[in-house]
Amino acid sequence: MPLHIVNLDRAIQRVADRAIRDAVEQGKFDNLEGAGQPLTDADKPYDDNWWIRSWINRERLRQIQRETTGQPGGPQQ
Repeated sequence: MPLHIVNLDRAIQRVADRAIRDAVEQGKFDNLEGAGQPLTDADKPYDDNWWIRSWINRERLRQIQRETTGQPGGPQQ
């Protein structure tokens, strides 16, 4: 890898590390929702399509909610 790319990678890493360190010092990671809770699906194998499966499941739940409450549309209607 060319030296200028390696230096750029290191520079980006330093900027990211500094931003995270500053956020920690400012308490921006305190009291996050789900803190202390286990990660969902952490015990399952990685799935490249996790995001689309999650979206489909959310949409199914919205459809079921609309059908059971008699609402014609989702949150945007």
